[in-house]
Amino acid sequence: MQVTELNDVKVYNLSAGKSLPQFLEEARKNNKSLRYNEDFRRRIDIIQDFEFNVTCGRVRVSPDGTYLAATGVYPPEVRIFDTRELGLKCSRGLHCEVVDFMFLSDDYRKLVYLLEDRTVEFHAQSGFHHRLRVPKAGRSMAYDAETCTLLVGGSSNEVVRLDLEVGTFVSPIPMKDLGEVHQVAVNPKLPVMSCAGDKGIVESYDLRDTTQRLRSLQVCNPDTTDGGGHVTCCAYSPNGMHLAAGTSSGLVRVFDLRSSKPLAARDHMNGFAIRSLSFHTRGSESTDLLVGSADSKSVKIWEATTGKIAATVESPNTINSLTFFPNSGMFFTANDTTRIGVYFVPALGLAPPWCSFLDSMTEELEETSKKVVFDDYQFVTTDELEQLGATELVGTKYLQPYMHGYFMDNRLHGKLKAAMDPFRFEEYRKERIRQKIDAKRTMRTRVKTNSKAVVNNTLHRELQVAAGEGDLEGASKKRKAAADRAKRLLAEDRFKNLFEDPDFAIEDKAQREASASAPLAEALSKKSKKAAVVDCERHLLWVATAQRSAAQRSSQDMP
Repeated sequence: MQVTELNDVKVYNLSAGKSLPQFLEEARKNNKSLRYNEDFRRRIDIIQDFEFNVTCGRVRVSPDGTYLAATGVYPPEVRIFDTRELGLKCSRGLHCEVVDFMFLSDDYRKLVYLLEDRTVEFHAQSGFHHRLRVPKAGRSMAYDAETCTLLVGGSSNEVVRLDLEVGTFVSPIPMKDLGEVHQVAVNPKLPVMSCAGDKGIVESYDLRDTTQRLRSLQVCNPDTTDGGGHVTCCAYSPNGMHLAAGTSSGLVRVFDLRSSKPLAARDHMNGFAIRSLSFHTRGSESTDLLVGSADSKSVKIWEATTGKIAATVESPNTINSLTFFPNSGMFFTANDTTRIGVYFVPALGLAPPWCSFLDSMTEELEETSKKVVFDDYQFVTTDELEQLGATELVGTKYLQPYMHGYFMDNRLHGKLKAAMDPFRFEEYRKERIRQKIDAKRTMRTRVKTNSKAVVNNTLHRELQVAAGEGDLEGASKKRKAAADRAKRLLAEDRFKNLFEDPDFAIEDKAQREASASAPLAEALSKKSKKAAVVDCERHLLWVATAQRSAAQRSSQDMP
């Protein structure tokens, strides 16, 4: 699901992203499970298999709102979906591509198809019923329920009529000014038929008397560039009082049947022809009348009386037709792609009954904070862009201009910074390792030097260290208990004098031992002096004795 917003009106694209077969094919090729694929888990499939092999041409809603029918290729086929089952009910093959089709009954039991080979096919509940050919190639069909007449307009100046009650052709309705008919529209309240064609006019006829033209409405001037020369499509409002006409240059005008002056106009401003027109109401009880116009690239929904835009959708693929689900905020687009476009706009109305869960889902998305467009982007100025060496990216999809700089994807910004400073990551890695090592050193002693104690500084510092170690991560119970005791001791006023009054100063152990051993040291010193005198006297006596004995021996030896 993709969300776009314009003028605070949000449009939910329910068909954005890949389909289920595409997810399965990608998972098979890559040999990966879809269990952890966020895109797969967040996908929304309103109707199963709501797609074709190549393209889709038309989408229609049954009058009772129970069935959806769509035509596409290749091969040419029609698929009918049951909204009660949210899946495919049946698929029918055709021998040629479908130009236009419509429901003839309230459900899928009666349908009619206009094919490219001038064939009109009727289908019943069981399948194909009858086939016939019209004189000229058809472009549009309309059905008058009052007279049970099918009207076919095409590449001629006549509108072919088929009486379905009798089963015969009725005399065609010749156009007075039109050379060809692009679309036929029947008023739902009045017996009036209008035909849009070339020369910039819309011709209207009374179905009770088709010999005389009611009036010709000049939508645009074919001789100027105002609106182009062809009226490509037209449509009546549900109350039958308004007519909308689209031109080949993308201009849409809304008229009141009682006046030839347009009530409102809206230009798509892209030069593409209008391909589909439809009126819509916000609900069964709402009186607001809206117009939905689609060209090949965009859908615009606006107010029929003022022209004020209500919602807009841009499509990357070519749009073939636009269809609203009645009295709801959902509409469908037939595109030149495999998936049929499904859009939901809460501002246009509630979700259809068969998918009412969309209301609660969108309300939850409104309440929750969503990621804005530039959450994953980095803003860079022109100077920073030059420093990164990425000035060549200006004008590409990688830079989004904003104010005085650009928005760049965060991943691209990181890669450019890494390329500019290749050693930055190594420094970052070393810093992260150092932080992790410091975080694990919870038992390391951390000394605080902001001690304000006058006396007993050592005790005050030890208590501060003990109090700080208890707050460290991973501290033991013993350390936490010691920290609590230290904090209480530092905080209580009765122990304040312990760190302020010199009378409470605590002597160190070395000082106490030195004062206690002073008399003993003095006594030892006196004893050592006496011992030294005695030893000296003994030494002198020994020397004198040795000298006397040596003199006696020398006298005896003399003759």
